[in-house]
Amino acid sequence: MKRSALLLALGLAAAGCGKQHGNIISIANTQGFAPLDNEAAPAGKAAGDASGNAQEAAGAHDQVLRRETVTGTFAGWEMGDYLWAHIQVPGRETISAQPGPSPIDLFLDANRGRPVTVEVATVRTQVPEAGGPMEIQRITAARNATTTAEDWWQSLSAADRAAAQHRFEQGPLSGR
Repeated sequence: MKRSALLLALGLAAAGCGKQHGNIISIANTQGFAPLDNEAAPAGKAAGDASGNAQEAAGAHDQVLRRETVTGTFAGWEMGDYLWAHIQVPGRETISAQPGPSPIDLFLDANRGRPVTVEVATVRTQVPEAGGPMEIQRITAARNATTTAEDWWQSLSAADRAAAQHRFEQGPLSGR
């Protein structure tokens, strides 16, 4: 079984959701940096689009504890049981957070080494590998100086989207 397929299966089981939105566990944010709502998620976009229903992607048991918006440099990825994005923020420790749904992951990958602004949600979620609930950080939205992740994705041609997905699968998801 391909590693990415295995990671997808593990992530869907851990997230408690039935749809893949690009990453292992993610919180959807369908409107850029709009606040998430734990009780009533906004309607997602059409199936196959890069974003989806917040409740569906987050898992029914996730609890958002706090949120912050930070600007830093996307430094790259770390693959363990899950994929973690590293954002270097001046004057503080590097943030290590799960990337949210596609296209956030693909956008960050395309902006490696560049300044980005991200919304980071600290959530309490079930992590089977840790034996139960724990607090983790997730990137729920991303933008650079000119565009948001969603607008960037919408501006790409079908061929460019496929190429971005392929680069991501051959890079961070392959363990390289």
